[in-house]
Parts: sequence; C-alpha cells; structure tokens
Amino acid sequence: MGENQKSIDGVIEKLAMIVDAADELFPNGKMLLAFELKEEEFKKVQGNFREIDKSFKQFKIEMSGNDIMFLLDESSNV
Repeated sequence: MGENQKSIDGVIEKLAMIVDAADELFPNGKMLLAFELKEEEFKKVQGNFREIDKSFKQFKIEMSGNDIMFLLDESSNV
C-alpha cells in the first residue's frame, strides 16, 4: 500500500490487505474491486475518505494502483 493511512474502524487497513493479497495472486493483472453496500455501511466507509458530497451514490478510490469502487445498494431503501 503506497500511503500509510489509518482508519478508526480498520476499513483502510483491511482493504489494503485485500489489495495486497490480490496483487500477490495475480501479479500481472489489473484489479477493480466493487462493493455494493447498504446505506449504513456505505456511509461508514465514505467517512474514512476525503469529504465527499453526501448525495453521491458511488465513489472510487485508488490503492496501490488498483481501483476500489463503492456503490450504494438502493434496493434496501425502497
């Protein structure tokens, strides 16, 4: 993981472990991870990163040259 960031709830550290393991498994591949999360989890993860417009229903971060996308699962908000 390029930058040494820490999160209160350990989300960043756990994502770094996932990215590192996938890089080890597929060293020549490019990775895009996508997580579709219920609103509570989505907001919790969103709070670990820069101030993001709260109306966004998705956001993407880059970690170690790989993209991680977070999508709000709106099916639970009906």
